[in-house]
Amino acid sequence: MTKHKILIADDDESIRFVLSKALEKEGYLSLQARDGKETIKLLESGPVSVIFLDIFMPDINGLDLIPEILKIQDTIPIVVITAHGDTQTAIESAKQGAYDYITKPFDVKEIADTAKRAVNARQQAKENQNFSSKDKPKSQASKIVGQSLEMRRVYQIIGRAATSDETVLIMGESGTGKELVAQAIHQNSNRANQEFVVFDCSAIPTNLIESALFGHVKGAFTGADSSRQGKFEQSNGGTIFLDEVGELPADTQMKLLRVLQEREVEPVGGNQSRKVDVRVVAATNRQLQQDIKVNIFREDLYYRLNVIPIYIPPLRDRKEDISDLIDLFTTQFANEYNQKKATISDQTCKLLMEYNWPGNVRELENTIKQGLVMCSGPVLLPEHCPQLRVKQAKFTTTAESDEKTHIHQIIERRVKNYLDSGTNDKSLYQHIRKTMEKPLFEIVLKKTKGNRSKAAEILGINRNTLHVKIEEYGIEV
Repeated sequence: MTKHKILIADDDESIRFVLSKALEKEGYLSLQARDGKETIKLLESGPVSVIFLDIFMPDINGLDLIPEILKIQDTIPIVVITAHGDTQTAIESAKQGAYDYITKPFDVKEIADTAKRAVNARQQAKENQNFSSKDKPKSQASKIVGQSLEMRRVYQIIGRAATSDETVLIMGESGTGKELVAQAIHQNSNRANQEFVVFDCSAIPTNLIESALFGHVKGAFTGADSSRQGKFEQSNGGTIFLDEVGELPADTQMKLLRVLQEREVEPVGGNQSRKVDVRVVAATNRQLQQDIKVNIFREDLYYRLNVIPIYIPPLRDRKEDISDLIDLFTTQFANEYNQKKATISDQTCKLLMEYNWPGNVRELENTIKQGLVMCSGPVLLPEHCPQLRVKQAKFTTTAESDEKTHIHQIIERRVKNYLDSGTNDKSLYQHIRKTMEKPLFEIVLKKTKGNRSKAAEILGINRNTLHVKIEEYGIEV
């Protein structure tokens, strides 16, 4: 079997040595280049499976080299080598067509995992012929922090989204940083020098929301003493960020759909449409697909918005990013108040890492800055964050309470739908039982990896009963 060739392009001999040894240990053949010219020469001499590319080359910037590489081998995955925390380079490289990036100092397992993913991507790209280079608009610095695998995927999508004008839907819990992602898309797009207008769909009274979005003409309603542009016209040429788009009333959803389809707005009280050239980025913390099922959100609008989906994971699912965030917030606090940067004690770090952060990054920032206000010395100790201990103690109880409330709400909605349907089949109990039983069996079978005996034991039923339920609900095992 032919070994995959991996090219390491870096002017630092020690970096080339570390990478080559790590890759050769995994069974790859390594090639080495010291600068841009050697890189191009090696690529022209024959096919390479993957390239690890340093940004700072002596004769050319690595970002400028990416398009040249893709001209020679258009399906080659490029893994960019960056400094730790340099998220802007990650976004820029994704815009240029890079596959992924790794940060210094290196983790040997990360090198191996990245190489394996890249080789697989190369093989898939050769089959599909859809791995292409990107355009390269100018960019500004990103304020997003985090080097977890989940956030690295977010940076890649930001970079690729920035090269088009398609609508983006950012999904994630409150406090995860959806507006920062929207700003990064705008700042890295060819609209970066135009307006970035934020509109919070949940903060405007229902009777004023259409006027705020689409504008109004003089006399359109009581108090409309003059005509006024809406947010769409104010952001013409730039980007509008529709935060909490899931809170829009049904009538406004329909009008927003028309704006997305026709690229024109009609002010309230007016009878003439006005063309707008606006990039739309929307965000929500709601489960819109569930809202569609209960007719809260329009399905056609959902698909218009969700052309480029970006999911931001909650902080509890990327706890390895907490240390970087702590560093960011302590630095910001020190700069803001012209103080020496505080140190976080090991005990405080342990507390911060163990907490599940239901308020996500926003709650972490608030907790650290509150603690720094209370801290009179150079070290942030647990006693400076008493509210965190209280939150930690309450968290388990709150989580259990929230879970019970959620189950209660599901059953309540099912009962309401059953009663509203006017059916006379008197099967409510069976209906609710099936609603709850099927996911229960699916989850337990998934956890036991399809082991029916183990699943039956956990459920407290015999294997024959489990078999009947699997057949009844059509569960795939």
